[in-house]
Amino acid sequence: MKTSTLVLLSLVVIGLSACSKFGKESEQKVDQGHTVSWFLKHNEVLDQTLKLCSDDPAKYNKEPDCINALHAANQRSAGELHPIDWGKG
Repeated sequence: MKTSTLVLLSLVVIGLSACSKFGKESEQKVDQGHTVSWFLKHNEVLDQTLKLCSDDPAKYNKEPDCINALHAANQRSAGELHPIDWGKG
């Protein structure tokens, strides 16, 4: 009796762990801790992050990497700003 209970319990645990792993694999994750300057040096990751964040903004809009990626994309699209030489002198 104890053996059958143990086997049943083991099967339940294995089944639940398999379901848990499946759910985690199908869910995408945003990395944490990248700065705007880091994103500007890593265009491919910037584009991937922007795609993920814009695909589900309700879920990711408050994520630090989504915020920083958006700021980096804005800086990238604006180009590098240079001071204007007004010809003083």
